[in-house]
Amino acid sequence: AAEAEAAGEAVEAEAAAAVAVAVSPPPRVYSEREVAAAMGRVAPRAILDALAAGFTSYSQGRVSVPPIQTLGQPPLGRFSGDSKGDGQACIKSAYEEGGEVFVAKVASGGGGNNSGLVLVFSQRTFAPLAVLLDGGLLTELRTAAAGALAASLFAPAEPHHIAVIGCGVQARYQLGMLAAVTPCRAVRLWSRRPEQARALAAELDGGPAGWAAEVAPSAEAACRGAGIVLTVTPARSAIVRTAWLRRPVVVLAIGADSAGKQELEAGALIEADLVVVDSRAQCVDKGELQHAVAAGFDPEEARELGECIAEGGWGRGSKPSRPELVVFDSTGVAIQDVKIAELCLAELSRQPAVPSKL
Repeated sequence: AAEAEAAGEAVEAEAAAAVAVAVSPPPRVYSEREVAAAMGRVAPRAILDALAAGFTSYSQGRVSVPPIQTLGQPPLGRFSGDSKGDGQACIKSAYEEGGEVFVAKVASGGGGNNSGLVLVFSQRTFAPLAVLLDGGLLTELRTAAAGALAASLFAPAEPHHIAVIGCGVQARYQLGMLAAVTPCRAVRLWSRRPEQARALAAELDGGPAGWAAEVAPSAEAACRGAGIVLTVTPARSAIVRTAWLRRPVVVLAIGADSAGKQELEAGALIEADLVVVDSRAQCVDKGELQHAVAAGFDPEEARELGECIAEGGWGRGSKPSRPELVVFDSTGVAIQDVKIAELCLAELSRQPAVPSKL
């Protein structure tokens, strides 16, 4: 009888636990305004440190990242409203082994409009914890942080100027993060849409960050003599020529993030002293590396950013002196989404809780 009573109590406990799981609190839904306010309270250095840890963990094999889904770009068809051919949506997901969360992110945009959301789940209960309706903000920040991390390792100490090729939304975030890692405030802008370059120059010049911005008459004029060359375009053919790059210089190639995209001549990577990638596997398929490999570059010669961060620079002893032409190929790795989501949730949790709308 005692055994039967104990068994009955165990069944009741299991049933109660099942009910508790079934009625667990729904995920918190945070608006774009709430996410923006939270990230506005996070210092750029904190973002850079979090992303540095994430890249290091990724390169050490402690991050699980499924293949990216890219919609709206070849070989798939265009979106209905994509008249310019630059519309796309990327679905990325990842988790750090031994971490607390896993993340699925949709980032979409085109024609100057960016959007998206981030879904955060618990690794322990597998339940959704938060829906971050960030409108693409977290993607903008984490992408810019990758460029700034590469610049912090490889940019000249005192660049003559920063060349910005492409003057859309991401260019603004890149410059915002670069301001935390370089003293240079001279910027030369070029865009295939001259009105975008003029608008960005007017926005930057004389602003609180101290930028001195000018519109260059050509991409070549922007790049000549630059210590940092930033490319942030959806181009599908090379814009930046190798001959325009004068050492010492770091090229932050941000735009190529799907098959067929290209901003640099393949020769820029082949002639570089050092090629750094966010993910060797991704860049071979989606980044500038795809074109360099087709031209004969050995992808094993590329170093991952996480490897360089862990070693404090170019490392591995293959280059006895500081490399003077460095190309950073960024395709966006989902561990960046995990780290920026963790930062955002930590900051949001410091504010008074508001009941979920679900």
